[in-house]
This record gives sequence, structure tokens and C-alpha cells, in this order.
Amino acid sequence: MAHGTYILILHLPEAQRLEIGKFGMVALSAGYYAYVGSAFGSGGLSGRLRHHRHVAEKPHWHVDYLRRAARLTAIWMQESEIRREHEWAAILGNMPGVAIPAARFGASDCRCPAHLFYFGDMPPLLEIFQETVRRHFPNDTAISTSPPSPLSASERGETKHAFYR
Repeated sequence: MAHGTYILILHLPEAQRLEIGKFGMVALSAGYYAYVGSAFGSGGLSGRLRHHRHVAEKPHWHVDYLRRAARLTAIWMQESEIRREHEWAAILGNMPGVAIPAARFGASDCRCPAHLFYFGDMPPLLEIFQETVRRHFPNDTAISTSPPSPLSASERGETKHAFYR
């Protein structure tokens, strides 16, 4: 079972106030977000990403609540037994034009300022992020991308049986 670190690229089409479980209400602007996480449990990276590709009926993590309103547009991931979640969050936090929309979002179990980052109209460029990670960790495996799963009928706003086209 491969473990690793990942980033979910999410798009929120309109500004919203969301209830994020015990975290409370969060006001989020329309635009692109990047959420950094890691998967070192029994399901590994594939299990965690399978979870995030769908809207959770019973949210567990902060990002599960955000996924109810935001569309998953891309996944960046690295299979590794080295946890890079905190370093990747620091790198994203230092990228030009980034903002932290909610302090401590996704970071209740660490000292990071947040694991959720706001990029406005454009998501961060994968190439820039990859190069920065490569400079910091030259011996790490490459970051790969994965498209999100096809939209469910509810994510497309459909109520009848629908097939992804």
C-alpha cells in the first residue's frame, strides 16, 4: 500500500459561508483553493484519494465540508514513505498571490498556519510548484497528477440517472 502526500485543487464557483464541523463558520471567496494532505494510514494514498474524489456523506476532515461546495479539478500527489505535508504547505504558503482563507484549516494536528490556500482566479502552476519542491528535496520522487473522477449527477445538478460524457 503506497503512502504519500497530495494536494487537492478545488474550485469554488461563488463566495460562500460554510459550516466546517467543529471548526465553525468560514467565509470563502469564489476562486481556486489548494488543500495539502498526507495519507499514511491503512488505506494509503489510493484510499485517501478515493475518499476525496467524492462528496462525503459524513464529513470527517475539514476539507470534506469544503468539498460539499467546491469542485475537485485536479490532484497532485507523490508516493513516498516520507511525509511532506508540512513542507508542501510551507511552499504553497510562500507562492506569489497566495492567501490563507482560514487560519488552521486542515492543520489542527500540527503547527502549520493552514493546509488550505486561496489562489483567486488561477490555481497554482504545477510546474512552478514541482520545481520548488525539486529544489528543496532533490532526491524525492516526482510529483504526478491525477484527474478528478467524473462528476456525480448531484455535482452536475442533475437529479435523474445521468452518465458522465
